[in-house]
Amino acid sequence: MTKQSNKFYSLFFSVFFLFAGFGLFLNSAGVELSKMGVNNTAIGALNAAFFVGAVFSAIAAHRVVSGVGHIRGFSVFGAVFAMAALGHMMTDNLWAWGILRVVLGFCYYSLLMIVESWFAEQSAATARARVLAFYNVVYYVAFTGGIALLTLNLSSHDIFTLAAILVMAAMLPVGLTRMRGPDLPPRQRISLPRLFSITPLALVASFISGLLVNGFFTMSSVFLLSQRFDVKQISFFLMVAMVGGFAVQLPVAKLSDKFGRRAAILGSALVSFTGACIGLLLMLLGFEEIWLHYTVAGFFGFGLFTLYALSVARANDQLPNDMNTVEVSRGLLFSYGIGSLLAPLSLGFVMDYTGSFGFYAFFALFAFLLALMAWKQKRVPVEQRSVHVNMPAAASQVMADLDPRNDSGVVRPFDEVVAQAYVNELNRGSGKDGSTLEDETSPQEPQQPDEEHKESA
Repeated sequence: MTKQSNKFYSLFFSVFFLFAGFGLFLNSAGVELSKMGVNNTAIGALNAAFFVGAVFSAIAAHRVVSGVGHIRGFSVFGAVFAMAALGHMMTDNLWAWGILRVVLGFCYYSLLMIVESWFAEQSAATARARVLAFYNVVYYVAFTGGIALLTLNLSSHDIFTLAAILVMAAMLPVGLTRMRGPDLPPRQRISLPRLFSITPLALVASFISGLLVNGFFTMSSVFLLSQRFDVKQISFFLMVAMVGGFAVQLPVAKLSDKFGRRAAILGSALVSFTGACIGLLLMLLGFEEIWLHYTVAGFFGFGLFTLYALSVARANDQLPNDMNTVEVSRGLLFSYGIGSLLAPLSLGFVMDYTGSFGFYAFFALFAFLLALMAWKQKRVPVEQRSVHVNMPAAASQVMADLDPRNDSGVVRPFDEVVAQAYVNELNRGSGKDGSTLEDETSPQEPQQPDEEHKESA
């Protein structure tokens, strides 16, 4: 870390405790509800309520923070989060739990927005890549640590209490910081249909990433409990996926810079599809050894946790190098959020009406659809690609402002008309839809025959 970024250590401590509390709470929800005898559809709906709160946060949190400031806002949201977590111990009413989870989602993503806006405004342009890299490490370490707490076989009361304690601990470094509160970036809108016309693969990949990543976190425990695995085994299953996701970040980044985002998204989708198929095969053959399911978790970790960062890189590749991409990144985060919202709802319904096979079948289906779409998309020439940046998907929309790709020289504002024209030009100069992976991975741009240009015109 540079001298510029040393001042962020207090914020990183806050983020660490916040992610740990989030990891514990999110992954324990299914376990606790299953113990209460709640059906899978209802569990999915209650888990989805958390992401409903995230949507409300994107709409209203700005106003709260603008009125009271960052430090006070962080304290308020942290206190309300703790109260909502502890409120679960006072009732077993599922409607009340649903409301509490909406509050939790609102507060959690508001807390992220505050911290990330600090990072975005007060880190020098030259330090943003390092700040973001360290942020990514903190996310994986803290989230995995939160999951690891489940191995202690905590009671429901202990889980809610510990989650509240961790979030309140996150308030301490921020409350003691001497940093001034930054100005919040203005909320900007982008049309998702127009974004789809510009970069369809990026938008679909971000949506499926939210669908599968948060489907995995919210419903894996429910599925494994139905297979009669205990909480400790479930926590190791989740940890294997997180460790795999962390380990593959740098290799995938380098491979995507070399071979292109289309190839990387295709590869990640196929790895996830392979893992889901292995899981289905285990179910069909009746193998009940938990270590075999750990293998599936490893495949999911390798395949799923890189998709969001790859979708952002793909979008950056399809825009002019001097154009600001913050609005596009926010659109992708919104798409990711919609996928996260639908994930537990759809998975819970599928698991109730298709039985034990539905969990892995769900992942196999959407991973296959993403691979198919990636295969049919056109490649971006090497000279037109941006640099890949590892980004955690568990982020607020302010994360787009921290992207160091927007600090390379003088940038012009995002313009949908100019972006669309640029993509059209790229497509005319790229290979045909459905071109082979070998064509994409060629180190040099191949010369296209005149006949192909006529076809693309």
